[in-house]
Amino acid sequence: MRDRFDRQRLMFGDRGQKRLRELRVAVVGGGGLGAFVTLELAYLGVGMIVILDADVLELSNRNREVGAWESHEEGTPKVALLGDLVATIDSTIEVVAIPERFESPQGRKALQSVDVVMGCMDGDGARLELNELCCERGLPLIDMASDTFVEPDEVLFGGRVCVVTAETGCLCCQRVLDQREIRLDLGSGEQRADEDAIYGVRREALAARGPSVISFNGVVASLGVTELLALVTGIRKPFSQLDYRGHEGIVRKIVDRSADCYYCGLRPERSR
Repeated sequence: MRDRFDRQRLMFGDRGQKRLRELRVAVVGGGGLGAFVTLELAYLGVGMIVILDADVLELSNRNREVGAWESHEEGTPKVALLGDLVATIDSTIEVVAIPERFESPQGRKALQSVDVVMGCMDGDGARLELNELCCERGLPLIDMASDTFVEPDEVLFGGRVCVVTAETGCLCCQRVLDQREIRLDLGSGEQRADEDAIYGVRREALAARGPSVISFNGVVASLGVTELLALVTGIRKPFSQLDYRGHEGIVRKIVDRSADCYYCGLRPERSR
């Protein structure tokens, strides 16, 4: 009997599609990247999607929040928007929508019930904490980031995808985290003030938000979901790091891993 996944079975086979249906995925961050990821997971037929984000719909994020219709009021939790979107696509998918950060007790508890984590957050401080949690629990993490730099004579845009497993390493040994950003994100108010004094620029004087365009997020999210498919269905081995350079029209595969990583050493013995 035919069903909605017949064309996918031509790629993954019955076994691969069954794995997708049995898969429990956490999407950490429901913004521009996380919304796209959630959309694609729903169309793939993933059996359970846990969505974690404390943010809400605002005028400034309507340009990239997939699933936000004109009828949605500002202040609506992003996780509620995405939960409704999944239900509209496939009502048989179990959705757990948690309007909390993953660091919260409720968020950490929810991550105990998943098989894979999709990291779609801003800020390297939060990325480091999620990286540590996934290493400790032996959970595969697929972390995504998009960025844009507008210069006087050019615009640079793109992003990256990192796969965190025992085989590929983690965000630290793949050297993708900015240590100064981590200090600013995780430091106390006094520590941030000291950092500002050293660099001579107050944080509030810097542009808090850069450009964000939906198509750039879509490319990075699709690259991340494709690595999830590689991890789960076995169509190939997942790549440890992909660098998307939209201004050049290329995606590069990067292999760069330092040895003796503290965070990789946190993995349970069974996952090493």
